[in-house]
Amino acid sequence: MQDIKVTTLENNNGKELCKYSIRSMALPKISIAKQLPYLSGLDDVSMPKRYNRQYYKIQQPTKEKDLINDKEVFGSLTQNNEELYEDRKPKELIGQDAYKSYYHTFKNIKRILEQNQYENIQNSVQTNLIQRSEKLRILPCKMGLIKLKGDRNSLSIQNQKFGDKYVEVLSEGLRTLPAIQDFNFNHNRIKEYGASQLMPLISKQARRIEFQTNLIGEKGLDSILKILPLQQCKIQILNLEDNNLGDQLIIELCKAMNKNLSVETLNISKNKITNNVHQSLKQLIESNDTLLELYLRWNSIKGSGGVEIFKALQTNKNIKVLDFSYNLLGCGNVIAPTLKDFIIENKVIQHLDLSANSFTQSDCAIISDALKQNHTIYGFHFRGNFGFVDSKGFLIIDSSMKNFNSTHIEQRIRGVMPHPKPYDHASRFEKVKDVCWICDCWQMATFEWIPNKSGACSDEPIFIHFDYEGYEPIFLGKPDEQGHFSTHRMIPTGEIEYFYTANAIQIASQSVPIKQHIEKFRTKVNIADQVVNVLIDETNFELYPKSKPVIEDWYPNYDVLPRTQDPIYIPAKRKKQKRIWTYPISIWAPKYKFDTEELLRKCFERDWSCCKISKFVKKQEEQDQVKELLWQAYKPMRETYRFYACVNPTGDVFSMSVNPTSDFVNQCQLIDQKQLKLADVDLKFIATCSASSIDYKGNYRNPERSLVRYQMMEFLVRVSDDKYMRFNPQINIVQATKMILDQCMPHMSQFDSHKWRAERYFIEQCDDVCKKYKWVIDYVYMRNSSKKVKPGQPPFMCLDELKDICNKANLYDENFVERDVNLAFNLSTLTQIDELESDRLFQMQWIEFMEAIARIAEKYSPIAIGKKEEKEWTYELRQQQPLFYKLEAFMVHLIINLVDEETKKNWKQPTISMFDEIEEDEYY
Repeated sequence: MQDIKVTTLENNNGKELCKYSIRSMALPKISIAKQLPYLSGLDDVSMPKRYNRQYYKIQQPTKEKDLINDKEVFGSLTQNNEELYEDRKPKELIGQDAYKSYYHTFKNIKRILEQNQYENIQNSVQTNLIQRSEKLRILPCKMGLIKLKGDRNSLSIQNQKFGDKYVEVLSEGLRTLPAIQDFNFNHNRIKEYGASQLMPLISKQARRIEFQTNLIGEKGLDSILKILPLQQCKIQILNLEDNNLGDQLIIELCKAMNKNLSVETLNISKNKITNNVHQSLKQLIESNDTLLELYLRWNSIKGSGGVEIFKALQTNKNIKVLDFSYNLLGCGNVIAPTLKDFIIENKVIQHLDLSANSFTQSDCAIISDALKQNHTIYGFHFRGNFGFVDSKGFLIIDSSMKNFNSTHIEQRIRGVMPHPKPYDHASRFEKVKDVCWICDCWQMATFEWIPNKSGACSDEPIFIHFDYEGYEPIFLGKPDEQGHFSTHRMIPTGEIEYFYTANAIQIASQSVPIKQHIEKFRTKVNIADQVVNVLIDETNFELYPKSKPVIEDWYPNYDVLPRTQDPIYIPAKRKKQKRIWTYPISIWAPKYKFDTEELLRKCFERDWSCCKISKFVKKQEEQDQVKELLWQAYKPMRETYRFYACVNPTGDVFSMSVNPTSDFVNQCQLIDQKQLKLADVDLKFIATCSASSIDYKGNYRNPERSLVRYQMMEFLVRVSDDKYMRFNPQINIVQATKMILDQCMPHMSQFDSHKWRAERYFIEQCDDVCKKYKWVIDYVYMRNSSKKVKPGQPPFMCLDELKDICNKANLYDENFVERDVNLAFNLSTLTQIDELESDRLFQMQWIEFMEAIARIAEKYSPIAIGKKEEKEWTYELRQQQPLFYKLEAFMVHLIINLVDEETKKNWKQPTISMFDEIEEDEYY
């Protein structure tokens, strides 16, 4: 082989780059300079001519790979990877990226400005804002153009106090920004210079211009005055409140508005407008057909100017919202007749504010009478004058004028939109005042009294009483064809409470949720021609969340018209002796619940599931037959248990201990000393108590050594086993159970607590006594129903409290003992399905307490009022008196012994019974 030297390569400085020595391999002569671009211009280099196949095989894949890589490099070099200039990039104005872009522009503002100048690129909004801020030497600000969220077509920078310098920056940003339609610059210290720069930029494309509390001046207003008469004007809302425009500029504005075809809302409140403008305002109202809302709040327009304005408004067909509050319309005492005609004739106005206008009391009376004939003004404001608006929209004249200084901080009207603050309920005894259905977002609701569903009352009059009305009575009117009483009313949002009264008795509807009041309270209501002192212990309540607004798209959403008079109840004269008394009109009907067969069946099934009869009656067929026999005798059996359980209760738990159980067995004549002895009864008593000791261990409602209601059945079945089956194997358990029930039935049938109610208690005379002395029942119950009440629990009376009442009233003697109190308590409580898992059996409610009072009066038997001197009264003669005489005398006894002097100072002790009085007047 022959070594070949390759020409040495040198750079421009003459330095040697490298030197090659290649051994000849008989390869063909090639030129490296031709193959490699970076060696172009060099002389050819001699290569071996000899061809080596093995070498070619090795190098061929490498050459192909190098060729691919060269193409990629060449392609990347030919591509234009020049970075876009900053202001040529699309820049968002809303969102997190907009904030980052604005910050990046601020950090690189110099480089961006140089790029834009060199490449002739138009500045972006961000660049213009920052560049202008630096020229004016103020801190850069996004000016509401760059924001995290919002609408691209709106610009809102209210309450920023920017001033003219920042407005100049904003104007610079708006020059390159796409069209914005809604502008809000309220409370920004913008003066005439800033407004003159800003208004020409926005007035042409603006749909909404809010410029409240600034000082735009003549130059600032000039652009608006030029665009308003033009057909291409797009402004719909123009708010120039509190700009100190004065009469002359407002006159020019009214002239421009005369030919305007787009503005729907014009607010020129608080601009020092006087009577000099009334002719211009009159022409505006008469000539403009598009204006829907006009705000003239807090100006100095007096009565003489107001007369002309309201004459124009009287026949106006388009203005629906008018704010004329805080002017001087009452000055001169000339406005009232014109206002009366306007309110009566105008059927378009839906929201009207006449607050604080210095009206005299006679003016207010005229306005009040006029409003009674108007049913289209859904929202009426009259604060700061003599009167207030009630819940139906009537203006109620009040001789005590409200404090003028406090009225300006109250809510102001905003078209027909609800006020953002929720409605605040007044005290439950106060009637709400200054009501606006629109601002307070009231809604319609229907209240119905359906006889036999809501309650037993079915005859008129029936009244409803709302808390926001101070519980004043509202007559429901005549019943419809189905006998239902109903009323449609506008009510406030939130929770409202109400109750009904029928026959001067307070009741709550059973078809609506009922709220038990822990702290009871009393209120006096005028029903027809009498004053009723009502105890509020339970009310209906309903929650009404915010619903659709009263007015939507200028149309009302509800059928109730403002100032609709409620029906008036006129009591008819009826002869007293011809009054037909029925239970549904009694004091007990709304709350007392009778023992129905369905209720008793549920009680029986619960007792059967708890007792252990199936443990010793093994056959299913016999179990079913025994169960049916016990069900047939369940009612007298339960009544008998209630009587004997009162003899010796275990604390508050009414139950039959050993002695009462033995008395019951003896009274039924079950012990014959042959087949059944007293010792056998005791064993069956212990067996019955022990059978359930495991299942109900620790349950204080099931004493270990006493029988409770469900064990009464089991005890009788066990006794029948001993008495009839032990000595006679042919008798099965079914026959034995029937035999013992037949033997016990004559004695058990004596204990029917409802028989006493039907014959002596649920009668007309006792109803009259309870209604007349209801306040006494309420008084005693309210002050003796808290001993065992837990926090948040409705009040109830326990057994100890009833005993304390009897003790304080000095009732105990040889004829009236503590057992009589137990009996009155237990027999008066309503039937409960489950006596093992509920404490309701120990908690006496108001309706039960009233019956307990009657039972105590029946046993105590006081002498009737005014009859003490008639004869010598023995206890037997006292017992023979009708219950209503006893109950009336007992009520007087309670007043004397339990009612404090302050409460009974207006009470006059009767000397004759109400049933012995001679009525002179035949009618009532």
